[in-house]
Amino acid sequence: MTQEGQTTPRRSGRSRHSRKRPPLWRRFLGPFIALTLIATVILLYWVLLVPGPDSQARHHHEAPMPSARERTSALPPLVLPRDEAPHVSATEWWYYSGHLFGEQGEHYSFHITVFLRDGIVRHTVFHGSFTDHDNDQRHTAQHRTAGIPSPVNTEGFDFRYADWRVSGSGDEHLLIMNEEEFQLTLSLTDPWPPVLHKAHSSATPGLLDFGDAGISYYYSRPRMQARGQIRLGQEIPAPVTGEVWFDHQWGDFEATRLGWNWFALHLEDGTELMIYELYDQHGSPLTTLGTRSRRGHSEAISSGDIRVHSLGEWTSSQSGLRYPAAWEIEIPEGRLQVEPLRQNSEFDGRESIFMIYWEGGVRVSGILEGVGFVEMSGYDGIIPAPGMTGAR
Repeated sequence: MTQEGQTTPRRSGRSRHSRKRPPLWRRFLGPFIALTLIATVILLYWVLLVPGPDSQARHHHEAPMPSARERTSALPPLVLPRDEAPHVSATEWWYYSGHLFGEQGEHYSFHITVFLRDGIVRHTVFHGSFTDHDNDQRHTAQHRTAGIPSPVNTEGFDFRYADWRVSGSGDEHLLIMNEEEFQLTLSLTDPWPPVLHKAHSSATPGLLDFGDAGISYYYSRPRMQARGQIRLGQEIPAPVTGEVWFDHQWGDFEATRLGWNWFALHLEDGTELMIYELYDQHGSPLTTLGTRSRRGHSEAISSGDIRVHSLGEWTSSQSGLRYPAAWEIEIPEGRLQVEPLRQNSEFDGRESIFMIYWEGGVRVSGILEGVGFVEMSGYDGIIPAPGMTGAR
């Protein structure tokens, strides 16, 4: 204690025995060394372990890629119903498209797709469109969510999100697409066995070889019988019936490295025709695949038996992308003309999958008549656009 009137001397803020603070450069020396080591490791990895273009070219020259038959025969076969369920793969989708008719002959078309994508986070995307052809009205919707929105221990698949549901097990499927502007509810049945697509040179049904982009499993139920109802705006729901094409495709292939024109056609003689035109990132043709099916029986069509010619050009006012306006398809039986029922059928999916594509109903004429769907994808990332080099 101090006596009254005396003051206690102030202590210095720094004791004689306190350490000196190290120089500023020394405080950052440790982190600097650590960052330098990390950068060195990354540089060595790219220099020593990742081959450059020249070395890749030499590698391909010395060891050419195995044939499609060799590549596909080394993989396990597609087995149903096991493979109806989601897989652990880079890319997967369940896809429905079809034409529906009301009791008074009203004509509608739609598509619903569920995309499952493995990346940094596994996520699920829902896309849908609904077109009223009599009134030239088209509605679209899309949703995206992390993970797989499906009940556990589900046989087949059962995706549920918001007021949407896409489910299927065997030959019975259910579709619900409920938005403020429109609603579609369909029950689907398939009287025929599924179609397992394969390239003409592949050994295993259900496998397609995309070359450097990877390999895809792919099967369809091309003529499912649909019954349900539609609602537009605040109108009273109305019954509809029709035929629906269902696709399930998955594998460790990179869809962003490809562009394609996909045709799914219902012909008047009861056959179905699937045609896949694939393009690389520079718009150069890779391959043309085809499958002809009827009542569950199918055969692969060789690329030499298919010729697809784009006719004219349509430019989207929303995206500025150019698409073929129509097509002529040459098959052994003769020529088919394929024409969009609604030219402006572009789907802007940038808010969910960062892509724009064209998806719409078409009519078929020529040697056979019919209806179907066409998808043109990759036109926003490939220059020149796929199929445009052959436009006339």
